[in-house]
Amino acid sequence: MLDNPYRLDDRTIIVTGASRGIGAAVARTAARQGANLVLVARSKSALESLADELPTTIRIVDGDVSDTETAERALDAAEEIGSRVWGLVNNAGINPYYGPIVETPLHEWDDVLRVNLLGAAVFARAVGRVMIEHGGGRIVNLGSIAGLTGLPNIGPYNASKAAIDALTRTLAVELGPSGVLVNSIAPGTIRSEMVDGLLTANPALAERLVAKAPIGRVGDCQEAAEPIVFLLTDAASFITGHVLVVDGGRLAAG
Repeated sequence: MLDNPYRLDDRTIIVTGASRGIGAAVARTAARQGANLVLVARSKSALESLADELPTTIRIVDGDVSDTETAERALDAAEEIGSRVWGLVNNAGINPYYGPIVETPLHEWDDVLRVNLLGAAVFARAVGRVMIEHGGGRIVNLGSIAGLTGLPNIGPYNASKAAIDALTRTLAVELGPSGVLVNSIAPGTIRSEMVDGLLTANPALAERLVAKAPIGRVGDCQEAAEPIVFLLTDAASFITGHVLVVDGGRLAAG
């Protein structure tokens, strides 16, 4: 355990979906705490731009998170860095489809579940094995309050995020004896490129989302990243199997 339990010095964190949004904010926040990083996403150019900003040792891996080969390349990159593979943030996710479940083509289910759920399982499986060998680590999965509610017209996304919470609890039970702690974050509405497009196209929706939040606004990526990085640190050494809601009180308001 480090002298400062909030630091991540000499530890490597793998972040998926790191090219933008919450993933990029996690990378910046973890780097400030001293972590070395393996950044994973589809866009190599975006990863390169982010890596240029960061003050620690960085490796980038471009690829599909649901492909086991991408996970293996991420671990190879972590080995190049040389510091302990300590953390995994399963952030990669998509939500490109909107419509009632009865009208949702099955290929849309395949697309969303492959990235959001299978991608997280692929990386947790590969990285979890290394963490077991090294005597422990941290995994944080990105859920959503969409997985805790019945938000209409995004059925595949809701289902994928509910499944992420189940995956989190199972991993926490299975990996806990090996010192690997597994938690998930359930953000509310967070301003990101994905969400901004939806809100710009639907101003009335934006107004409703703000009206539902007791603090009167939606969140930003940094407000989601800070709790994620906290769960990677020694300060969170007795937290596992937990779904941490980060939503400005929206669920509490009903």
